[in-house]
Amino acid sequence: MTTSRLVAATLLRIYRPVVLWFWTTMAVCAVVGMTVIALSGEPSFSLWLLIAGTAAKYWLGVVGATLVSLNLRQFVANGITRREFLAGAAIFGLSAAVVFAIAVVAGHGVEQLLLGLDGPLPAGYPTMTPGTAVREFGQILPSALAFLVAGAAVTAGFYRFGAWGGLALLPAAVLPLAAAETLFGLDANLGFAVRFVPYAAAVLITLAVTALGVLLYQRVLRDVTIRPAG
Repeated sequence: MTTSRLVAATLLRIYRPVVLWFWTTMAVCAVVGMTVIALSGEPSFSLWLLIAGTAAKYWLGVVGATLVSLNLRQFVANGITRREFLAGAAIFGLSAAVVFAIAVVAGHGVEQLLLGLDGPLPAGYPTMTPGTAVREFGQILPSALAFLVAGAAVTAGFYRFGAWGGLALLPAAVLPLAAAETLFGLDANLGFAVRFVPYAAAVLITLAVTALGVLLYQRVLRDVTIRPAG
């Protein structure tokens, strides 16, 4: 196993308990919430998409920040080079974004299955088909990556340059997040939607801006001085 893959595997072990708690909490909240809503009437929206689809990308943004503020120092202190850590963090981040996108789509399918046990789905509910499932995944993944990279890039700027330097880099660092939030929307009744441009263009623009965020993150951290723990 290469060092970068070892870094990715170690990060997975570090974050796995938190990820399990996160998705368990999302599932419990969605089940309880949809049960209450179903008892009050026919739900015309997907609570799972509303809470999990939103929380997943913000949680990945926090993970991106933690990779810089906490994990970078830990790994470099144990003999891992900055380049090896950045490569391993990229593998871990991409894997986490894919898993989160799959979890959101799968949860929507389970929610739809449970709502359909007592009869036809409520009118207005955003029904998931194989085609919409692929589209949902194709929208969640770029958004998840954008938030992850933005969190890492923002924190990298502040970590290396301090408050004023970090503020100066902030507009460039948050561009992936801004692109994803501008082009991709989430409607409780309609499910995922695309704004302003066609779907393929929204995906390409978001991924391109996210790639620039990755470049900024790598250039800032590739020779950064590691601060001692407080």
